[in-house]
Amino acid sequence: MNRRAPELALLTGLLLALPIAAFAQWATGDVTRSLLTGVGLLYPFALYAVYHDDDPTTVLPPAAVAVAGTLAGLVLLGDALATAGPRAPTAALRGTFLGLLVAAPTWAYAVVYTPTRRLPDGRALLLAGGVAGAALLLAGLLVGSPFGAASALLLWVVGALAARVAGFYAPEDTRLAAVGAGVVLGVAVLFATLLVDAVSPAAVLSAAALALAPAVYYGLTVETASFE
Repeated sequence: MNRRAPELALLTGLLLALPIAAFAQWATGDVTRSLLTGVGLLYPFALYAVYHDDDPTTVLPPAAVAVAGTLAGLVLLGDALATAGPRAPTAALRGTFLGLLVAAPTWAYAVVYTPTRRLPDGRALLLAGGVAGAALLLAGLLVGSPFGAASALLLWVVGALAARVAGFYAPEDTRLAAVGAGVVLGVAVLFATLLVDAVSPAAVLSAAALALAPAVYYGLTVETASFE
């Protein structure tokens, strides 16, 4: 493969994403759809470039990529709030989920390619992801939006994997216990909503998120557990 192929792939993605996103914005005036269209076109090319480049940080500095992704996510959240009307809490959760979809890959890239010594403590990353995810899950239950649970699931998995990259290795027994605890909590949420006759898509997805997050994390790390 040509040494410059990764850079050319990234350039191709930019040349496709920017004009199409700009045209979509001009034609529709919809910031969210235009931005998501551009990101959807760019990310596959960026992934190819990162995968095939021996040192992608020379072209894509991790900090700059994380900042760009965070700003794009904030734009999506801001647009959701600006067009929310009377349903601001629901729109905020939807905007948060879309923003996380855009920002999370850039955060993952930054965590993987930043030297470990410069990363935050793994336990701090795990705690931050856990607390933020729990807050979003609770918010989704309170306003009846499934986007809260979807955002929480994404944050929990990304936070746990980021903590692992940063050097926090939970023992296998702990990961298995977390899987069991997630199932118990998920069933408890469903049972509680049945008792108060408040079953809704938000409650069902919240229960699923509680059960899935530790199971997904365990599944993604189980192959390396035997070498710890």
